[in-house]
Amino acid sequence: MTTVTLTSKGQLTIPRQLRDALGLAAGARLQASIDHQGRLVLVPSKYEPEDLFRHRPVVQRTMSLEDMEQAIAAAVHRADP
Repeated sequence: MTTVTLTSKGQLTIPRQLRDALGLAAGARLQASIDHQGRLVLVPSKYEPEDLFRHRPVVQRTMSLEDMEQAIAAAVHRADP
């Protein structure tokens, strides 16, 4: 197990051996969480959330709020036995 040091600014220094094994470079982002045993878990982010929407098609059709409410009401009506 490798030791990671916390600086006075609250920053962690990840040793080169671990960075190389994970393919991390300067600016890499990590998802951080605490597991059920109270351990800090760091997972490299494979993408940024905005990347999910970068190549989505442009919406050609829009609906008014009234159109949406009518569509919802019609769907609810169809779902009622």
